[in-house]
Amino acid sequence: MPHAILIPLPAQGHINPMMQLAWKLVSDGFLITFVNTDFNHQRILQANRKNKALEGSCDMIRMISVPDGLPPENSRKDFVTLLQALENSLGPSAIHNLIQDINRKENEDHKVTCIIADYWFCCGLHDVAKLHHVSLAAYHASPAYICAIRCFSSRLVSLGILPSDGIPKEDKIVRYLPSMPLLHSRSVPWLFGGEYMFRLGIRIGEALRQIKWVLINSVYELEAPVVDDFLKEVGAYPIGPLIPYEFMNGETTRRKIGTSFWADEVDCLQWLDKQAAQSVIYVSFGSIAIFSERQVEELALGLQATRRPFLWVVRSDLVDGAKSALPPGFLEHVGQRCCIVSWAPQASVLSHPSVACYVTHCGWNSVEESITMGVPMLCWAYFADQFINRTYIVDVWKVGLPLNANKDGIIDKMEFSNAIEKLLEKEEGVTIRKEVNKWKKIVRDAVHEGGSSFNNYNLFVDAVKNIID
Repeated sequence: MPHAILIPLPAQGHINPMMQLAWKLVSDGFLITFVNTDFNHQRILQANRKNKALEGSCDMIRMISVPDGLPPENSRKDFVTLLQALENSLGPSAIHNLIQDINRKENEDHKVTCIIADYWFCCGLHDVAKLHHVSLAAYHASPAYICAIRCFSSRLVSLGILPSDGIPKEDKIVRYLPSMPLLHSRSVPWLFGGEYMFRLGIRIGEALRQIKWVLINSVYELEAPVVDDFLKEVGAYPIGPLIPYEFMNGETTRRKIGTSFWADEVDCLQWLDKQAAQSVIYVSFGSIAIFSERQVEELALGLQATRRPFLWVVRSDLVDGAKSALPPGFLEHVGQRCCIVSWAPQASVLSHPSVACYVTHCGWNSVEESITMGVPMLCWAYFADQFINRTYIVDVWKVGLPLNANKDGIIDKMEFSNAIEKLLEKEEGVTIRKEVNKWKKIVRDAVHEGGSSFNNYNLFVDAVKNIID
């Protein structure tokens, strides 16, 4: 029996789709060991403790946890500090020891035969896989264009497109790769982490060239020019979208192990049931974004000005240094046309017929879900790859509109309400909805028999199985 050990980066946007990959592999006869950090494992247990649907979860997916190298009181939102700690706690030697420990407890038929490790853990894993005589795949949670720009970043320095530290010094429009659209110079995904992130990307790019399978949570048709160029040097195979089965195949039984850091407030779905078709503005900024009180207040006033129903996810840690930044009298003014929750079952929300548009931070899972459900977007990029994602949403796929900050760096209420009006009431919005429905069909077709993602996934599965036969 093939036995894959799956090692996601300990972040919500990486764990969720890798769990969907785990389920796909189980359906193809794999035993899975899924590795979380101790810190996140406890968060997941706490968030899902009341979810009876998760009781008696699949015995083909074994959940284990390891230390992340940080004290419990430290924030896990400092991505650079977390990655630096993980270089030791989930580096090659730690993964080697983990496989040894697993194999000691297994009979011969259940020993580990495959490592699927997040992109961020790939350095040195080629030697670990070789030592254990197992298959190795890298998993990239974002599109191929993000992986490509990181992998080719040292080449961009040699060509004089980037300075030696990777940090653009001028604000200008640049074409970083021939197969990518024009981008603002400071859209590079490593900017938030400085030179450390830039150098780490170069090291990982070198490691990826030794790995036969780089599984991308994307769809070939969404970024064909980049994938075609990337394949000349790296074995990039888009296998997405990695979204729960029931939203792709119309299944009614949800087979899942809880991986959310927050408990879903499912009552919001009953609120959606009471709203008119394509009337609701859905607002959510993922698991990491933090806003100032002033920014949240402007957003609240913008939502109020639309006079439309809205579902707004306000995490307990969304506002920097404050529990709540809603303007006085806001809840009384909007009344029953608003539903505010701390976390929502997003795929269920986006697939609901009452949802008209999605105000998003442009995190990749959210973008992929929105396209898969045929929901147009208003783009409020926050950090890392989200700025390039916004460019693709607005300029390449044409399935959304940008939200632009003022001179103070604030997206004000007028910018927001005007963008909503343009998207939902003007001819431009009609065109965008046609485009997103076109892409919805393309993305869904990709995972069905004969589709690009279906074929790539099965190439990988067959290769892993053939090695152990």
